[in-house]
Formats: sequence, C-alpha cells, structure tokens
Amino acid sequence: MLVVLIGSSTTTITATTTSETATSETATSETATSETTTSETATSETATITTATNSWTNTGSMSTARYYHTASVLTNGKVLVAGGYNGGYVNSAELYDPSTGMWTNTSSMSTARYLHTASVLTNGKVLVAGGYNGAILNSAELYDPSTGMWTNTSSMSIARQRHTASVLTNGKVLVAGGYNSAGFFLNSAELYDPSTGMWTNTSSMSTARQRHTASVLTNGKVLVAGGYNSGGYVNSPELYDPSTGMWTNTSSMSTARDTHTASVLTNGKVLVAGGNKGGGVYLNSAELYDSSTGMWTNTSSMSTARSDHTASVLTNGKVLVAGGYNGGYVNSAELYDPSTGMWTNTSSMSTARYDHTASVLTNGKVLVAGGYNSGVYLNSAELYQP
Repeated sequence: MLVVLIGSSTTTITATTTSETATSETATSETATSETTTSETATSETATITTATNSWTNTGSMSTARYYHTASVLTNGKVLVAGGYNGGYVNSAELYDPSTGMWTNTSSMSTARYLHTASVLTNGKVLVAGGYNGAILNSAELYDPSTGMWTNTSSMSIARQRHTASVLTNGKVLVAGGYNSAGFFLNSAELYDPSTGMWTNTSSMSTARQRHTASVLTNGKVLVAGGYNSGGYVNSPELYDPSTGMWTNTSSMSTARDTHTASVLTNGKVLVAGGNKGGGVYLNSAELYDSSTGMWTNTSSMSTARSDHTASVLTNGKVLVAGGYNGGYVNSAELYDPSTGMWTNTSSMSTARYDHTASVLTNGKVLVAGGYNSGVYLNSAELYQP
C-alpha cells in the first residue's frame, strides 16, 4: 500500500498491477486509472491523496484593483464586490463564482463610492448606502442578482461615511454613526425598510463615532462597539433594541479602539480583536462580550498586532483573522478557538494587504480580495481552506 499524506481529508485510489504484465496508468490530481493487458496474479495498491488544509491558494484576480470596497455573499453563492478606491473613485462591480474561480463584470453603480456599506437583504438584493467620492454621500442603491442591475432607492436623511449597516431580524437595515459632510462625527441612526424602499430616523446613540463595529446578537439586539470621535478613541459600547427603537449603554471594553473587528461566535458571544488606539499603537488584544451578562472579559491576544484586518467565522466555529496594518503591511493569519480561548498561527497569505474584504463561501472556504500594499492597489484574490 502506498500512502501519500498532504492534509486531513482523504481520497482513496486503487490501481491494479500484475506480476507478469505491464500496466499503463494515467494520473490526474485526484484520480488514477489503469489498463491491464493480460493478468495471472493481481495485487491491489492503494494511494491515499488528501487535500491540504489551513492553507491559502491564489484564485482569479478582479479586473479592477480596489480597496475600501464591499463584498457580499449572494443567495446564489456568488460574491458581489462593489465600489472602492484605486487612485480614483470606483463605481464598477464584479462577481466571483466559486465553482469556476473566476470574476465577471456586472453592471456598475450609478454613483462611484468607497467607505460605504453593503447589506444582503432578506429578498436577496444588496443595499449599498453612503460613502465618499469627493463628497460624503447620502444616496443608496439596490443590486438585483436576478437581473444583474442596479436601481436607485431613497436616500438617507444624513450623508455619512465609515458608518455601519446591520440587517435586523425583522428585515430592516440599521445604519448607525459615521462622519458627515459638515465635519461632524455622527451619533444618529436610520432604518431602511425594503418593503417600502424608504428610510426613517430612529433614536440616536449616546456617543458619536466612526470606524466602529456593529454586531447583530442572537437576541436580535445590535451591539455597537469602539470607534473614534472628536474626543478620541472610544471604548464605550451601546445596544440597539429593534422592538423599542432605543439605545442603551452597556459595560465598556477594557481598551478603546477603532478599525478593529467584531465577530459573533457560535456560542453567542462577540469577539473584538485588534485595532488602533492612536499614537502609532496597534493592538493585538482581544475581548469577549457576553450578551447574557452585558459584561466584557479579556481573552488571549493575537501574536501579531493589526488594524484594518478582516475576521471571518468559519464553519467549524473558529475565527480567521487575516492581513491588516501595524506600521507595516501584514500577510499573516491567525485562528481563534472559542473552546480554548486561544489563538494559533496558520499559514500566511501570499500577499500582504489591508482594507481588503473576506467572505465565507458556501463551500466553507474564505475569499480574500483586493486591498492595499506599499503604494499598490490590489486586484488579487486568495482562498483559505480551513
């Protein structure tokens, strides 16, 4: 028996040989076939070929380099990338097909933008809102995967960039915070109703902020955490209750931060990791929020400090953090295991990047696309196999 070990998932292939005759074998990456002329004595030889795990592979590149774009996993499994910046403001959009590993262009947004948000609605359409293209925007657009077309929808009451957008359990979209064209950090919030295509104001946060995170909890509330405003870096979080339309304060993080990530774990807790707290200090620390107690607890730190990175909850429940910036451009990646509270290093991306996107595909792989590295806007993409 011949056994070739490459990873953890195995495929068994059997080839027949003979004691008195030659065999001809044609091999592909996962299959082997044999042709036998005459045979008197046959033996079975088994080769076990496995797929490498915890590894990155390059996939097709986008036609347009971009960073500060958005990436949305559609209900058909494809990934829609929209907008961004590459020395100019981008209105183009592209679709990644996991079954082919290729990108195709789709129709462009009517308005070029970056620092916007994109939300997959319950009807399958994608809502893009706000952003910047030389002016801060209040406009919004809808992408329909069934037609590949964009249509304008009603505008937000306040122009904003670096805000957050959260799809609530009732199907509405909550937009909160950001920075506006009057030079103000925002505490205001608005709701988009897909059934009417209209925005309505809801109550405001107690603390204005941009570059924060927003997480939809298992109880339906939205946790906003961190950010930056005129007073500096923010450690105070707030909870939005869709049933009342009100915000309430909850306990503060131990470390103020912005440009961090927040991930809702399978156990319902929220993992906040990394970020920036000013003065050239990039963070490797991480904290857990427990919605049942309203309290934060410190968990183990990443091995590499980073901001402007991505964090993806894998199908096995672990969290993959990739890339970022810490005074230099980062290509390393780490895995957080909620069952142990520990981080472990995993293989690095081939290209260091920050302000990229990361999307968990329906096949469980993670697609990283675009970003920025040392004066170069990136169109490259990579796949992580857990």
